[in-house]
Amino acid sequence: MLRTVRVLAENGPVRVDLAREERQDASPLVVVKRLQGFHPTLERRLAREAEVVKKLDHPNILPLLAEREGALIYPYLPGPSLATVLERGPLPAARVFRIAAAILDALAYAHERHIIHNDVKPGNLLIRGERVVLLDFGFAKDLALAAITGVGAAMGTPNYMAPEQFEGHRNDPRSDLYGVAAVAYHALQGSPPYGRDVLRMLAGDSTLSLPMPHDPTGRLGAWLERGLARHPDDRFPDAASMRDALADLLDAGMPVPA
Repeated sequence: MLRTVRVLAENGPVRVDLAREERQDASPLVVVKRLQGFHPTLERRLAREAEVVKKLDHPNILPLLAEREGALIYPYLPGPSLATVLERGPLPAARVFRIAAAILDALAYAHERHIIHNDVKPGNLLIRGERVVLLDFGFAKDLALAAITGVGAAMGTPNYMAPEQFEGHRNDPRSDLYGVAAVAYHALQGSPPYGRDVLRMLAGDSTLSLPMPHDPTGRLGAWLERGLARHPDDRFPDAASMRDALADLLDAGMPVPA
């Protein structure tokens, strides 16, 4: 039986605990995600999360250890989330590029298996030194499985959500690419794209401007603008292409601070 060491997070009925086996103080710590109370729809979502993550085996994706009595058990990996890291301000461009490349590696792998994350954001990225781990497939869409969320339901985090997600469309892997670009923009600029005006942008206001990070070559701004394009067809075609474009940008000799 698992004993709670401390509560890591509570978001409505969803609770995440740090735990270990009772009466085994030397046992490894684990993270337990469970529901509090009776929530049939959320129970189905938790079960779907388990189905999805069981299909994934990648060094940049947190694996599922087990399901137990309706709870999901994940390994505990010490380290801050990117959201916590960014509370101290922007990151050097070279580090941002390494983080973005790692996320895109994970997403390319997931997308090949018809799985869309749908909630790429700093809070779902664990920083372990030079390693980046993608967490929380609770909003994920597995294109191989029947839908359990009603058509038109907007799911995600507005500051990192693609416009089509805001409209309730969750079937396009390129929505995750928007999320990666939004995370990279935040890490470079110190705040997410569009800030307090993000809902205006998502609702269709095309008059808003978005300042790009300083780059004499203009290549970084072009990469970000393509990733943040309003229409999916104007973004990179897939995660691997977006990752390779980032590598090409560096190979072209763009000046990047360490």
